[in-house]
Amino acid sequence: MAVVTSAATGAINTAEGSGASLVILIALILCFGGAAYFTGRLYGRSGMIAVIGGFVVVLVGLVALGGLHFG
Repeated sequence: MAVVTSAATGAINTAEGSGASLVILIALILCFGGAAYFTGRLYGRSGMIAVIGGFVVVLVGLVALGGLHFG
């Protein structure tokens, strides 16, 4: 019976987590960027500021809950 160490598993989890986090971050930037553009065209500067504030809230929430993990 083979014995598997936990060090290799931790390294693989970290590599997978950072790659997925990068994809999630790029998708968030694209989605919120489009929303900010169209909301800015409809409601002006205040609409764009509201969408950017929403992006910051979602980003902080994902980092706090572990949805985004770098390193």
